[in-house]
Amino acid sequence: MSSTSDTKHIAIIGAGAAGLASARAFLRCTQFQVSVFESRNRPGGIWDYDSTNGTKKCRPMYKNLRTNLPKELMAFREFPWTGTEESYVTHTEVNRYLNDYCRKFGLENHIHYGCNVEQLAVTEHDDNEQWPRIELQWKCDGKTVNQTFDNVLICNGHYALPSYPNLQGIDAFKGRVIHAIEYDNPDEYKGKTVLCIGARASGVDIAREIGPVANKVYLSDSTSAERKEFDTNVVLMPRTQCVDEDGVVHFYSTTSNQKEKVEDIDVIIFCSGYDYGFPFINKDSNLDLQFVAGERRVSPLYEQLWHANYPSISFIGLPHSVVPFPLFEIQANAVRKALQQHNSGLHEILPSLSERLQHAEKAALNGGPDDPGRVQDTHFLGSHQWDYCRRLAKLSGFYDEDTENYIATNKQLYDCSGRERKAMIPGGDDTYRKTRFSRDDDSQTYKVRYSEMSSVQLETK
Repeated sequence: MSSTSDTKHIAIIGAGAAGLASARAFLRCTQFQVSVFESRNRPGGIWDYDSTNGTKKCRPMYKNLRTNLPKELMAFREFPWTGTEESYVTHTEVNRYLNDYCRKFGLENHIHYGCNVEQLAVTEHDDNEQWPRIELQWKCDGKTVNQTFDNVLICNGHYALPSYPNLQGIDAFKGRVIHAIEYDNPDEYKGKTVLCIGARASGVDIAREIGPVANKVYLSDSTSAERKEFDTNVVLMPRTQCVDEDGVVHFYSTTSNQKEKVEDIDVIIFCSGYDYGFPFINKDSNLDLQFVAGERRVSPLYEQLWHANYPSISFIGLPHSVVPFPLFEIQANAVRKALQQHNSGLHEILPSLSERLQHAEKAALNGGPDDPGRVQDTHFLGSHQWDYCRRLAKLSGFYDEDTENYIATNKQLYDCSGRERKAMIPGGDDTYRKTRFSRDDDSQTYKVRYSEMSSVQLETK
């Protein structure tokens, strides 16, 4: 056990899933004193759903949301899910799970609720000091507090700043324009013609929800070459190109090399994702951090986790297209291990400053793991997440047979769930969410306990 003088003070910004996993990782060791700062009055982050009550909605969770990953895959490794037979669960059930996790591991005593972190600053330090202390300023109950920490984990999520594509002529549109963050209840769109721009998770689910009550729903997918109609009320459209001076929306078909237009759209919903935002990092932070709106890229980072210059600052949960909760656990434990090794004065597990900076520059310019990549895909992982998790586990010294079984089982579940989800037609029955799974980590596989998916559906990609 460490002496009092060896105690290190850890700050965690946010008490969502990433913040809770980070608190749990550090509280495993008595040498750390952990403070979690949460602006709301309870844990859960985005999973803590709020009804709009007539006000403009500014949180991404909506009334009928259910997860698009099974709970057997989403769960923290050390805290299996209980209480429901269903694999695809509601936001209420996820929030309850996070609150149970919080109570189970005694995290609540370390969370400061109703506290807004207003400023992060790197303290004055010697140029040779790569692990400077970090000063935070926060406001709680009307009082402003300043405190210096040895390590700060930023877990404020990336679903707060809506990202809007640059759609030519949008100001001429005569109907209502919103972002998916404002969507809540399909009944608001009864009898209306709706265009959802963006066909990833939120766009597909919102279009499916609105379809039964709307007059017509158009789902614009930038990867679709042409208009496609199904036996549903949702029409798949190619990329939305512009809005003309009469408010008519035009789409571009790469198959026919022609424009197609729709004249009677009442509502446009931008299902176009979110930008990264850190309102407490600014010109006074004494910190080189770049996060430009529209780019969805944060730099300079080592392994999408540590600030390349100052590893005493880390960012939990930046990667997207991943299984979030298990990733948070692995990242948080890697951050803890790196700090422990540094504090011990023994072998550092992180490479030298020059190597970290070189890695960060390459990562920021490559546009993600796929070739060719885009700037917006810098933090995309998808099928690359498993090797990323292995790499962090090995770097941190906690990779073993059980860890490999766990990661491999996650991959199998993720791939199966993805195949079933992609087999659904736009606006069709939500059949894949009826499948129920169980894990078999020792065999690196899973069992399907119940499914209504047919082999014909699974062959449809």
